[in-house]
Amino acid sequence: MKRLLPTLATLLALAPPVLAQGLDLSDALKALPSTLDWQSADLSYESALRQLEAALAAQGLKLSGGADYTLREGSGSGLTVSATASLGVLPWSSSADAVRSAERALERAALARREARNNLYIALHTQYFNLRQAQADLALAQATLALRERQLQIVTAQNQAGSATLSDLLTAQQNLDAARSSLLSAQGTLELARLTLAGTLGLNPQQLGNPTTPPEEPSLPGEGLEALLQRALASRPDVLRALSQLRDAEENLASAERNRLIPNASVSLGYSDSGSTLSAGLNLKSGTASLSAALPVGQSTSSALLQGYSLGLSLSVPIFDPVSDSSIRTAQTALQAARQALATARKSAELDVRQKYQNLQTAQAAIAAARAALNTANQNLRTAQARLQAGTGTSVEVQAAQVSQLQAQRNLEAALIQAQLAALALQNALGADLTATLGGK
Repeated sequence: MKRLLPTLATLLALAPPVLAQGLDLSDALKALPSTLDWQSADLSYESALRQLEAALAAQGLKLSGGADYTLREGSGSGLTVSATASLGVLPWSSSADAVRSAERALERAALARREARNNLYIALHTQYFNLRQAQADLALAQATLALRERQLQIVTAQNQAGSATLSDLLTAQQNLDAARSSLLSAQGTLELARLTLAGTLGLNPQQLGNPTTPPEEPSLPGEGLEALLQRALASRPDVLRALSQLRDAEENLASAERNRLIPNASVSLGYSDSGSTLSAGLNLKSGTASLSAALPVGQSTSSALLQGYSLGLSLSVPIFDPVSDSSIRTAQTALQAARQALATARKSAELDVRQKYQNLQTAQAAIAAARAALNTANQNLRTAQARLQAGTGTSVEVQAAQVSQLQAQRNLEAALIQAQLAALALQNALGADLTATLGGK
């Protein structure tokens, strides 16, 4: 028998012509790297990369030149040109500390970028399926409005014939008003869902096609919960970020203790001949080696000049240094705070994984319930159609059964969407890179 109402697919096909072209979920995901949020995350990472490059450059060889002109009464004048090269050679040099700090900052920037990309990936799925649900809700609201109009017509005729009370008529009218309100709400929700997805993708809403990819039923991970917890602790950005900050605190404490214990000592070796000098030196505290040369140019007078080698040693031992002692205590406190932050991050990660795992299990159970409800709605529709053919039912009963079937179809898709989003949230909680297939660096 020909159905009195179009199916969900037919109603969705009645969308405006500008939206007739379909939008596949995979195509929407491929557009993510060109979105503003994605590019903003990339720029933050690039900024940290530039800082590491600057730290590496500062650690390398540095060369400087200079000149000195002296005018002396009775002894002539002289111009001396000089050049100095320096290089951090010891592992505790300030430049080496800066490089290690910049490397950890880059690691944290990479984690933040992965977090931002995963959040954008999940947000796009949510917005995409929200648009599908909004279109399904609009189709259901249209079908419900048609049913309420038909029911009001029937009750009006019955009231005129004396077989329906005024209360029945008022109830039917209220149902129709509620259906009209629901239709307006569904239209507004659909427009907002379209604007939201179009804004994320950087498209004109009129260029956004109908979402054609249905949700898929996910499965639980093959690993047990305990194995998942261990994987999360080894991969989650928040845990790894707390671990990186702990390493920062450990290195800061080591640096403070080293500055307190290592004396300010230096050794230099030089050679001079006819006013020209060449010297090399090493500063133990800063870990920097230097090489300097000076050459007199165009001296107007000459004097007795020394020639030979020279060796210089200097040593300054900190005996009472309250500033350094305070720096050590501050670094120790920061280290304790970093350890507590790591422990808190691990506990939060474990709780988050357990919650996301439970959410996925609950969502999967909801799918089974929604499928059973759809089977019941299908059976009720077949029964209503059979009763109509047998002359024991009415067309409005078939219409109501079709609306119920449409509602059950919508509920099943909603359950599938929630399960798919719950599966993505679990993978994100485990520290997986959801955007690895998109070709991001």
